[in-house]
Amino acid sequence: MISSTKLAVVLGLVAILAIQAEAGSTLMPSMCSADEDAAMPCVCCKKACWFGIAEMTTSYFGHMPGERSDAEAKFTLAMMNQCFKLECSDSCPSTR
Repeated sequence: MISSTKLAVVLGLVAILAIQAEAGSTLMPSMCSADEDAAMPCVCCKKACWFGIAEMTTSYFGHMPGERSDAEAKFTLAMMNQCFKLECSDSCPSTR
């Protein structure tokens, strides 16, 4: 079960991602070179979400998500899924 504090953090991160998606910028780190990004924009976007959310949640929990409970891992995967939907909808037709 996710505590109310963690739920507030989730909602806050989702709101930040939504605002950034609307603004046309991203909080996620660049994981590909310019050539790779031009050739595989969807893959690069999803890699950026994967590593960016993993870094954020690791910082929040103070350890790798899932080390203490499955809820942490599920929380992290849900955040990654939201990132894919919000950040990658333009580059990945299947996530629209």
